[in-house]
Amino acid sequence: MRVMQPYEFERIRKIFYKLKQYRVRYQQLIDPLFLKQEDWVPYEQGSYFGEKNTYYQLKGSFQVPNDWVGNPCVLQVYSSLSEWDNTTNPQIKIYLDDTYVQAIDVNHREVTLAEGYQQKAVKLKIDLFSGRSDKPFPLHINLLALDPVVNELWFDFYTLFDSWRAIRAFGGDEAFYQQVLGQVANVLDFRTPYSAAFYESLAKAKQLLASCYLPAHTPKQKVTAVGHTHIDLAWLWTAQQAIEKGERSFQTVLKLMEEYPDYTFFQSQPQLYLSMKTHYPELYAAIKEKVREGRWEVDGAMWVEADCNLTSGESLVRQILYGKRFMKEEFQVDSRILWLPDVFGYSAALPQILRKTNTPYFMTTKLSWNQFNQIPYDSFYWQGIDGSRVLTHFITTISEGYSPRDYYTTYNGLLDPYTIKGSFERYQQKDQHDEILIAYGYGDGGGGPTKEMLEVQKRLQKTLPDMPTITGNHVGGFFDRLADSFKEKSGPVWYGELYFEYHRGTLTSIGKNKKANRQGEFFLQTIEKLYSICAINRYPQAELEQLWKQLLFNQFHDILPGSSIKEVYDQTDQEYQQLFDKGCKLIETLFPAVQAAEATSWHVFNPLGQERTGLVYLDDQTGIKEAYLTQRTYDDRLLVKIPAMAGLSCKKLTPVSAVPQSKQVAIRLEESFETADFKVIFDKHFDIISLFDKRQQREIVPKGERLNQLVAYEDLPMDYDAWDIDIYYQKKPYPVKQVLSAEVVEQGEIRDTLKIKRQFEDSFITQWLHFYHGTGRIDFETAVDWQQHQLLLKALMPIDVNTLEATFDIQFGQVKRPVHQNTTWDQARFESCGQKWVDLSEGNYGVSILTDSKYGFNTDYQKIGLSLIKSPIDPYPEADQGFHEFTYSLYAHEGTWQDAQTMEEALALNVPVLTVPSVPQLSAEAFLAVDQKNVLLDTVKKAEDEEALIVRLYEYHNQTTACQLRCQKRIKKAVLTNLLEETVAELPIEPLDAQSITIHFQPFEIQTIMLYLED
Repeated sequence: MRVMQPYEFERIRKIFYKLKQYRVRYQQLIDPLFLKQEDWVPYEQGSYFGEKNTYYQLKGSFQVPNDWVGNPCVLQVYSSLSEWDNTTNPQIKIYLDDTYVQAIDVNHREVTLAEGYQQKAVKLKIDLFSGRSDKPFPLHINLLALDPVVNELWFDFYTLFDSWRAIRAFGGDEAFYQQVLGQVANVLDFRTPYSAAFYESLAKAKQLLASCYLPAHTPKQKVTAVGHTHIDLAWLWTAQQAIEKGERSFQTVLKLMEEYPDYTFFQSQPQLYLSMKTHYPELYAAIKEKVREGRWEVDGAMWVEADCNLTSGESLVRQILYGKRFMKEEFQVDSRILWLPDVFGYSAALPQILRKTNTPYFMTTKLSWNQFNQIPYDSFYWQGIDGSRVLTHFITTISEGYSPRDYYTTYNGLLDPYTIKGSFERYQQKDQHDEILIAYGYGDGGGGPTKEMLEVQKRLQKTLPDMPTITGNHVGGFFDRLADSFKEKSGPVWYGELYFEYHRGTLTSIGKNKKANRQGEFFLQTIEKLYSICAINRYPQAELEQLWKQLLFNQFHDILPGSSIKEVYDQTDQEYQQLFDKGCKLIETLFPAVQAAEATSWHVFNPLGQERTGLVYLDDQTGIKEAYLTQRTYDDRLLVKIPAMAGLSCKKLTPVSAVPQSKQVAIRLEESFETADFKVIFDKHFDIISLFDKRQQREIVPKGERLNQLVAYEDLPMDYDAWDIDIYYQKKPYPVKQVLSAEVVEQGEIRDTLKIKRQFEDSFITQWLHFYHGTGRIDFETAVDWQQHQLLLKALMPIDVNTLEATFDIQFGQVKRPVHQNTTWDQARFESCGQKWVDLSEGNYGVSILTDSKYGFNTDYQKIGLSLIKSPIDPYPEADQGFHEFTYSLYAHEGTWQDAQTMEEALALNVPVLTVPSVPQLSAEAFLAVDQKNVLLDTVKKAEDEEALIVRLYEYHNQTTACQLRCQKRIKKAVLTNLLEETVAELPIEPLDAQSITIHFQPFEIQTIMLYLED
């Protein structure tokens, strides 16, 4: 029986560190060095220089001394030996004899010199980016000769010693490791370094360490370890700097692959590969060669690692459509894994999207950051709202240095024995599967695996007692083995959304960016519909694909959520404007023959696939010939109401000169106001204390509450300013009470409008309350000049209905969430995402809150809160400062939200009708129409590879349905496809007129149809 010795671990650790001192046999300072300023000036090593966001060059030369020959030589370059964070620190490119060899950062400090550089004078050039940290830094550059015997033994010793450390922490035969390592420590002879006795002791130590491995043993605990670097395409750096991070990281990967033949590497994001192809073609060619060799694994499915809360359903489809097409065309790889390690929550629509894009696997680890609850599985089937299931795995890589919760894991994993052992112990499905996945390497700011990690990987491919063994090195292979394991034993199932109990502020931060994304998504779909109807033969496929890809890029999970620096949003402002400008030109190109000055009539086009009322504004000198309702607005425009516009149809509008009408005269708003539908009572701050629905003869506002009360809350999160809203934010409310003016500014047959202007500190909030007659809808059109920091502005909507659930719009459907805090899971969901609306309904009545650009909601019993502005200061000190324009609506309805067509109202709010020249291709009849209210016709576009139309529809009431799709044109052929536009089945065409087909839907099912139409 082995006996544990006191302080033996500490004694052996000292000897272990002592051995490392002899790793470097020779060292030589590289001198002289020259720093490029206006001219080349001498640089004294270790002296401080550098300004943030600045590029520098240094040059010099070196020659390996003759007496170093036979020892492996390395170039050592570093600015700090203690820092590890690669997000803001200096990053370096090393050129030897004008050849780019490798990158250097705070985690990669050595370049191994090939034999060709060891017996001649070598030119050294260093390209350096200072990073985003506003601090001068030193630079140290040395030539080192490593002792090959010591170097090899040190990694042997390290692997066994750190395994012992892991066994001490997580369990196993600790005495075995103590005994062997004690013997190793005892035989090492440091009395005369590099002597014969010294090397004899090293050889004995190596034999003892080798005896620990179990050569014929079948491991019980298996690890797939694959190199990886998570690269944020913009965050604390610009998109261009992210491209440079990618180039530096990938060059380092390729250099290390030359040195370590078992090293495999995984990288996602087609957009990043495209950047390499565009900017660094030689590097890209080298990557493609490694892909062909099977050493570089490309996967990930999406164009970028996109946000999955804010992004629309069609955008999620395009992320995967364009992402998988790129992988197939460039690498001949059919991407099978949705790889989203760092995304802030996952919509319950995703499993169906994955199943219908032939993407069977999903990986993340982000939900281990949850504040309140640990997800009870790490490997499981994730079931979405429609019943689709996708095999899911959460990486369980522990983080020793930063672990705010005991179940926290990371996607920036180290590869050392302690991490390997702890990550396996952390895995919750050990009884169902004997293998974990570790993606190791520094990330966020790039960098990837290090030599130290690769040395450990070599050694842990052999089995040690009570330690996991590295048996795999490809992500796809790991998922295939997991799938086989679960087939036999069946895996657990998680139902519904994967809500992230953290980073809730990303639903609101940088409001202008979210609004531009929402408008861009709908605008591109509108252009696609116009060309599909009017000029499929002139369909601008390449131009639209480029616009989509730019939009998809800006849905990256640190851009769209609002958690990046100012320079990122300066760029997105320009890119969104370019998208709208180019989109408008595409529409103008569609109607070249008719100039505005020559037009005698216009068409008002309904881009939605549903019937709706169209509202059109004309200038103050214009009238119309048609007998539509009109009204002079408060700002002297003519508002035209065009009723009953069929989906994808037009109504004629003939402008005529109008007799000038008198302006609407503003009058003082009293404490009560009455419209055809509502009676409103205000308090002295003009918050609504009573909203009586005259149609249903019931009060909407609970007694003692205030509707549309604007409240600012102190917003000081514990950790991440732009990312987080914490559970205590409601403890310090600041109601917006100061009213500067309150007026009735417009009354007419279409609507009545109130204008209320408020001041809050240095900010001004103006709201126009539009009461649309006969609709039950009140729009709160809002303009804000916001000058506050770290305050969260919300609109509070207390609703007098009895329900314990709120319904939230999500991509391709909806989810219900409790409005109580009965469990810790409910308590954690104090801020949640709604795409376009949230509804509270009881049996025969309800109220929906609609938005044109807001996503963050809090719900409680009889309450909805809508987050309007967040205004964090980190990482963007002036975030959300300045002018905001947005609209949210209260929609009071009879019956359920389905009965009242809440979705249709929300779409009408978000997608305006479009005024275009009169052309024969546009008709007052629907170009495409469905006969079921619960089926939404969402997307019409040209097929990617066929001369045909793609029509995407989805069921959103949770009902099994047979739906008829009817087309104005005769249908030659109709094919049911998946979301990649691959054929599933041919559909029969109704024989009488060849203009309709029947489509079957399961609840919440997305169906994609390819139509071949007669000219």
